[in-house]
Amino acid sequence: MTSIRYMKLVVPSLFAYKRSYLKHDAVAALVVTAIVIPQSLAFAMIVGLSPITGLYTAMVAPIVFALLANARRLAVGPDSATAAVVASGAALVAQAGTAGHASAVAIIGILTAVVLAAMSLLRLGFFAELISRPVLVGFLAGVGVQLIIASLPTMLGIAVEGSLWQRLGGIVTQFGEVNGMALTVSVLVVGIIVLLRRTVVPGELAGLVLAVAFAAIFQISQYGVAMVGALPSGLPSFTVPAVTLEQVITLLPAAVSVALVVLAQGSAVIRANASRRGDKVRVNNDLFALGAANLATAVTGGYAANGSPIRTQAAESAGGRSQMVNVLTGVLVGMVLLVGTVLFQYVPQAALSSIVFVVGIYLIRFTELAYIWDRHRMEFLVAMVALVGTILFGVLQGVFVAIIVSLAERLSRQYHPRDAVLVRDGEVSDWVVERLGGDETRLKNTDGLLVYSFESPLYFENVGYFAHRIRRAIRNAKEPVTYIVIDAGAIDTVDYTAAEELKPFFEKLQTDGLRVGFAHVTPYMKEQLEYLGIMDVIGEDNIHPTLDGALQVKHSRKWH
Repeated sequence: MTSIRYMKLVVPSLFAYKRSYLKHDAVAALVVTAIVIPQSLAFAMIVGLSPITGLYTAMVAPIVFALLANARRLAVGPDSATAAVVASGAALVAQAGTAGHASAVAIIGILTAVVLAAMSLLRLGFFAELISRPVLVGFLAGVGVQLIIASLPTMLGIAVEGSLWQRLGGIVTQFGEVNGMALTVSVLVVGIIVLLRRTVVPGELAGLVLAVAFAAIFQISQYGVAMVGALPSGLPSFTVPAVTLEQVITLLPAAVSVALVVLAQGSAVIRANASRRGDKVRVNNDLFALGAANLATAVTGGYAANGSPIRTQAAESAGGRSQMVNVLTGVLVGMVLLVGTVLFQYVPQAALSSIVFVVGIYLIRFTELAYIWDRHRMEFLVAMVALVGTILFGVLQGVFVAIIVSLAERLSRQYHPRDAVLVRDGEVSDWVVERLGGDETRLKNTDGLLVYSFESPLYFENVGYFAHRIRRAIRNAKEPVTYIVIDAGAIDTVDYTAAEELKPFFEKLQTDGLRVGFAHVTPYMKEQLEYLGIMDVIGEDNIHPTLDGALQVKHSRKWH
């Protein structure tokens, strides 16, 4: 029995599977395979590897993840954002297309697996919640711009290599040398993908088929259009790259970046699907499964894998019920590796770059950015900083820019949280009336009464602001204030630094003839006030679980 329980924890998907799921999962797997094959070939070009490595990733990663995952519906495989980060990291070691570059990609995959496993064991899945949605949207938009610019030279049929800015410069200087046939292929593929986006037909696959047909009919290779060429057939082999300490030090930041992208994007998809379906969320378990998937792809010639929002949605729309979708997808890709790789010799490279181009466009979520702009300008600015940082400094550095911006934005909200004066000079806010059950007559006498609300825990970074706002509220009162009630409904924590600054502050108020009370104090908060010595300063009889209780003090006691 103990061994069975252990197996249920290690391979939960096997024990939770029902035979009735199979027909639904098989259909979903066909749909996902039709999407992942062209995407995996295209994303391999982003990484700077042979297109075949994309198929290796699309085969190995889903199967390994499916066996270990807790999430029921996350489709795993090649991903554009992680591919861009891997490419940036590997470029620090060797040029794309070289053996050193391929080795660097494998090392990044192994290190990513180690980082994800460490996050899982240390229960660090909550880190994903530290990256705000606007920052993630901005970062992905920046990646999208990077992919668009990187794919344009091949789409136009011109030879441009180098950094983002070098590619932009090359496009401008060589625009007169655009290959008409390559451009025609690109327009056809982009048009088909966009046209079929809201249909059940996988646009990437349809575009690829159309490009192959166009290439065969018009013999476009004779016009200088580069083709993918025949790919080696057979399943991937097991290979462990040679690793040096110097390479680990150089590539570890890239691996951490990949792990953070996997954490942020993967957990976002997991939580979104779980909330719709009522499934249990165990992000730390799934982080371990994602780490195992990355390790497996690293030692089988692939590159970093991640949860895919697009393929997850496609699988769910097709009726997918479980992780068997991933298993069957891996099997189908394996069949293509065994018998179908010769077909790729007829695929124009411009078609794959067009797929990357469209992915880049869809990574820029214009509708959501417009919504953020309309509802919260500060968070829109945060998204733009993440976007511009990713474009200016590269995807690798953009990850850290996004994280720093996210934490800075969070800190700014804690530093200057929302606050309000609820009662002063006889004026009573609607919120107070509502909390008193709509009976404003319960406030018999508001002379000298000030009720102040602070919508944040009290930490070292905002306690000075808290004290400043109370002093300002007192100064701005028309009549002298004699009793201050702090609505502590949102104050659930007081750290040591804040407590040490609050005690002399409250003592000074009392010396000036003002009484201080706390309302909406939870039992836990009351323990903190007592433990930190704040209760000794203001008195236990000034701590109240309700606002009504705090207000009644004014009518039942004289001031100290």
